[in-house]
Order: sequence, then structure tokens, then C-alpha cells
Amino acid sequence: MQFGVCTGPENAGLAKAAGADFLEGHLQNVLRPMDDSWAPPVAPKALPLPLAAYNCFLPGDIKVTGPSADLARLRAYTERACNRARELGSAVIVFGSGGARNFPAGWLREKAEEQLVEAMRVVGPVAHAAGVTIVMEPLNKAESNILNTVPEGVALLGRAKVPGLAMLCDFFHMAVDKEPLEDLDAAKGLLAHVHIAEPAGRIAPAPGMTDYRPFLRKLKELGYDGRISLECGWKDLKTQLAPSLEFLRREWQAA
Repeated sequence: MQFGVCTGPENAGLAKAAGADFLEGHLQNVLRPMDDSWAPPVAPKALPLPLAAYNCFLPGDIKVTGPSADLARLRAYTERACNRARELGSAVIVFGSGGARNFPAGWLREKAEEQLVEAMRVVGPVAHAAGVTIVMEPLNKAESNILNTVPEGVALLGRAKVPGLAMLCDFFHMAVDKEPLEDLDAAKGLLAHVHIAEPAGRIAPAPGMTDYRPFLRKLKELGYDGRISLECGWKDLKTQLAPSLEFLRREWQAA
């Protein structure tokens, strides 16, 4: 299992010293798909850790549901994002983006789900062509009014039926909505990325907090052995990251 942290390439040296295996960057800040004059912020070989994944895929104004959905704009944005991700040697893009996918009041959920499926049919093949995987992230109900559980995500993947897509599970979102761990069974063979944070305050996992072992044990049962990203807030990344990574590795071994 690889354990990484959501932070920018400017913290790569710090993260490596703390024991991280990879970085997960903010896509809009690092790849800047809206910027025509983008240049790679750093050569991949110059980074002490791989920039393996990105979150914050879509800005809120690129809607994929509702009356303002624009698949042509979505395609152009995704092509640029995926090609730039490939240029930096990255493998995964996280499709959370609640602001982009939330449907407006009065809009039928069935219509919004079909629009989200159509958006997945656009972005999946683009990602596949670039050698990147876009992972669908269920968000808790306070952050999104669509795609809130792992089984819902699996069902949407089944409807989209295109390459380049997989599932993400996020311990924080599952815990906030009290989603049962058994829901992860639906994603067996489909999980390509995992996020984790302490549910109370979305802070770094540490001893004396939530029992993470049942979640980690379930991942083992499903045969998942990929990447787990710490996606949380930090008071002091320099002093907190190493203990949190060490703790999670101990919990993984004990699960």
C-alpha cells in the first residue's frame, strides 16, 4: 500500500522527508486547464516524489448537470487536464467537484443522473486516451446532492460503460453520512484510489481518534493495494505529517 498526501509540489521535499510515497495535487492550481499559456511547474524527474494524483477536477462554473451543462466545454477542459497530467507523469484524477455536478432546485434527479452519465461518457475516453484514470468520488450529502454512496457510483459506472473511469472511496464522506462499510463490496475490482481523514474536523488521523481498522480491513478484503491519500486540514504539515503516516501504516498492518 502507498500512502500519500494532498498538497502541492512545493511541499514535495517535506512530504518525502515525512515518509510519504506520493503527492496528490490540486488540479486547477497545478495543471490550470483554463490557462492557455501553461507550462509545467516542475519537471517530473525533479520532484522527489511522484505527483501521482489530482483532486479538484472541475471548477464550479463547468456544470455537468442542470440547464447550463456544456459537454463541449467539458471535453475541451478534460483533454487539456488529462494531457497535462500525463506530461507530469500522473495517473489519477478525482472527480469530486460538487459545485460542478450539483443539480439546481426544481431539476429532476433522473435527468441530472443521466447528464452525469453523459459527462462520464465524455471524460472517460479522453482520460483513457491520455493514459489517465478518472475516479468517481461519492461526496457526503452536505457537499453534493448527487452521487453520495459507493453503490450509486458503481451503478453510474455501469450505465456509462466507457474506459478511463473507476471508483474512489473516501473514509471521511462515508463516516459523515454513516454509510456502511458493506457498501464497499459493490466496488470490488473497481477501486482505483482512496481518501482518508478524521471525520471530526476533517483533520489528520492520529491515535485516540476514530477506529480506522475496520475500513482498512475492508480494503484488504477487497484486494485493494493501491494508493491512500491523506486529504485533510493541517495545523502544521511539517510536524504532523510524519506521525500521521506512521500511524496509518501501523493501522494498515494491524487491520
